[in-house]
Amino acid sequence: MKTSFQQGFARLFLLLSVFGLLATGVARAQVDCSKKWGVDSVQTIQNISLYREFFKQKNFAAALEPWRYVFEQAPCAREQTHIDGIAMFKDRLKTQKDSVLRTPLLDTLMLIYDARAKFFPKSASNALGRKAVDMLEFIPGQNQRIREAFEVAVRVGGQATEPFVLGYYFKVAIKDYKGGVLNQGQIFDLYNQLTGIADANLANPALDSTKRLRYTENKAALDADLSISVIENCDQILKNFEAKFLAGNTEKALRDLIYNQLRIKNCKDSEFYEKVAVSKFADDPQPSLGIELARRFHKTNRTKDADAYYQEALKLVLDDSVKAQYTLDYAALFSEDKQYDKARELALQANALRPNWGKPLLFIGNLYAASYNVCGGGGIPAQAVYWAAVDKFKQAARINPALQSECDQLVDKYSGYFPKKETLFFNNPPYKGGDSYRVGCWIQESTSVRTSD
Repeated sequence: MKTSFQQGFARLFLLLSVFGLLATGVARAQVDCSKKWGVDSVQTIQNISLYREFFKQKNFAAALEPWRYVFEQAPCAREQTHIDGIAMFKDRLKTQKDSVLRTPLLDTLMLIYDARAKFFPKSASNALGRKAVDMLEFIPGQNQRIREAFEVAVRVGGQATEPFVLGYYFKVAIKDYKGGVLNQGQIFDLYNQLTGIADANLANPALDSTKRLRYTENKAALDADLSISVIENCDQILKNFEAKFLAGNTEKALRDLIYNQLRIKNCKDSEFYEKVAVSKFADDPQPSLGIELARRFHKTNRTKDADAYYQEALKLVLDDSVKAQYTLDYAALFSEDKQYDKARELALQANALRPNWGKPLLFIGNLYAASYNVCGGGGIPAQAVYWAAVDKFKQAARINPALQSECDQLVDKYSGYFPKKETLFFNNPPYKGGDSYRVGCWIQESTSVRTSD
């Protein structure tokens, strides 16, 4: 009984007969690689020389007969024989429109790939991977068959699987996933398998720069395809990545994938996102991420951590307008901790960075208004904080008319807390409206006396 290889050779010879290049002949009963150069090494070498000359001239019709002899009689002699055969049959496939003739051409192309993988095992992954890629080009409608061809390429190649196979295989698998042939669990399993191959190669310090780039590019393609076509929600990210990340697998590419997925899918409220974001900032410090973490820690009352990230973010940001916003955010941290003098200092820095903004002055006005209890909790010295506060609200409105409405409301509110004329008159010393007054406590600013009536 003939083997699949023997049957394949028979198909090849039949094909060559179709082309009028083989008058008679039968398939060899057995491929014998113990004789590398075939039963007649001289004739093999002559045919190699002959077909190569025609091949270089792109006269494939003339090259095919001597090439056929070498492929039949000495398939183990030179890997180049297989590579050249693939080139010739691909060329013919691209121009052959007759579906009857295309089928044996394609079968023969697949046979040559299989032969190369069999007789040159070091190139098996490359050969079988390229076979699958050519199937994508020549029989694009047979997706499951193509995916299975890629599966064989990876099974044979293992950790040595060529980089290009990873990206193509995953795209083909996703097509079957969208078509209902594969489920999501299978896609994630495949993703982990393929990224594992890429990671293993990238961890090899001896990997040459070209292959390193190719593995990096294809791994990025896997990440993008997973994000766009597979991951649907936060739960899926947690299920598939959290344990791996927390177990210590914080390799940058994986971490960045998880970080981007959590953001894209709006999963920023999770504790897992915080851990991933902290990891990312540690080796890729960006001011926007720093301030995001600072605000997060601020919101959850982790003041020490918030303080550290505000400081780091402010060191990194270059745009004065953005820096002003970050600085005012930072001021709020101290305000909530009732460190009003430090909060004012930062607000004044923000005002200097963005002098026409007005919001830092409005913020300072609110600091002053909040200081009633801090500054005595009663009497003219305590009520004087409202004079200073109203001054700041009016100043903010003058600088930025867009704040006029908000500032007017605050002026109306806190003017109601001004002392009455009677209170001023009986104070020791007495005051009247318009008098100069130095607000004490931590504020230490000059203002003017005003009444609520």
